[in-house]
Amino acid sequence: MSAELSESLDHFYRGESDDLYWTDSSWFSWAIPEKDICGLVWTHFRPNMNCLCGGPAMWDLSGQHVWEFPFFDFQTMRRLPEGRYAVDYDKYDFTTPWSLSVKMIEPLQTYRISYDRAGFRLDLEFNAIAPPNIMNRPSPEQLKSAFKLHFEQPGRIHGFVELEGERHEVDTFSIRDGGHGPRFMEMSPPGGYAWSTADEKTGFHVLAPGSGEGPQSKVIGGYILRDGVLSPTVDGARRVLERSGPRPEVIEVKATDELGRELHAIGRAQVPAEFMLYPDRGQWWTLFKWDYEGASGAVGEDQEYYGIHEFRKWHRAGPEGWAKR
Repeated sequence: MSAELSESLDHFYRGESDDLYWTDSSWFSWAIPEKDICGLVWTHFRPNMNCLCGGPAMWDLSGQHVWEFPFFDFQTMRRLPEGRYAVDYDKYDFTTPWSLSVKMIEPLQTYRISYDRAGFRLDLEFNAIAPPNIMNRPSPEQLKSAFKLHFEQPGRIHGFVELEGERHEVDTFSIRDGGHGPRFMEMSPPGGYAWSTADEKTGFHVLAPGSGEGPQSKVIGGYILRDGVLSPTVDGARRVLERSGPRPEVIEVKATDELGRELHAIGRAQVPAEFMLYPDRGQWWTLFKWDYEGASGAVGEDQEYYGIHEFRKWHRAGPEGWAKR
């Protein structure tokens, strides 16, 4: 993997922007599927606001709202780490005052994530199994409020989390993402984000923003990983086949990549969660079991997201409204 690519993805954006909502973001997914546990570590640096949002979350079947999670410490509007931005600390080389730490071990390949606070410890290592896929196809109109550059990368994550003295081993296939650009999500259209990594050579990811009308939305970015070869998607659709109330329960994904390979995947909800990580956005973030490419019950997720006004209206739509999407 090239040093030039690492420079653009592993570090803070080196250009300048005076956009107040300019964001450098990073996310690592982790899970313990056999225990019905899902989790994340997510950070959003906003240098023009001098603030950082981020932290870990862990949820299970005991409750789908953050106040019911076994653990949740997503901090908002916290000051940036001590020192000079992009000089004394970097996108994958920082420690926050609330103990969250992310360290790059090998560029575009290996990252160490740790946290120790409020009775929760996390020590994980992410190892990539394929190159990052940079999404360069979305139109400016579709994603102008979300990012200038964005990527996903499949991998494997291992280590442990410990909650109130109870230790859980983590060893599962995973994904991470990152990006930079202006990020103001209040008016973002409803849409879907689905992924799965079945093994070292098999997986997929799709981003499918929609119009808010009907159960299907068009794939505008993503990849298919097959036989160890990762190729960007050129077409496809995410379709909600069943809902449990307003929440997606069964999802179908169809996609075609640049190599002409086709994907057909069916996912079923395993551990649902409902987030408002930011006041202007709501979403379901659900651990899914995916069937595709000969894999059965492969680990993955589906995220269905809304601007906050749409999220409120969708919750209030009731069974008749939910049946239409």
